[in-house]
Amino acid sequence: MKRIVLVALSLSLISPMAVNSDDRIYETKNICGRYYAVEINGGDAARSLGLKDSGRVSSRVEQYCNFFR
Repeated sequence: MKRIVLVALSLSLISPMAVNSDDRIYETKNICGRYYAVEINGGDAARSLGLKDSGRVSSRVEQYCNFFR
């Protein structure tokens, strides 16, 4: 009985995390696509992605976005 409750609880906790991560990946790809299409600059992209605005912002955004290509 304890196993059934444990399995049900773990499934209910895992499902929302998968949805949130899918949304975050889609949002990141959208921001990176806008950056590469020159709709937004490096600073705006970095802020939207949650990267710090220190140093060479464009290179940090490109490194981050290359992971999702």
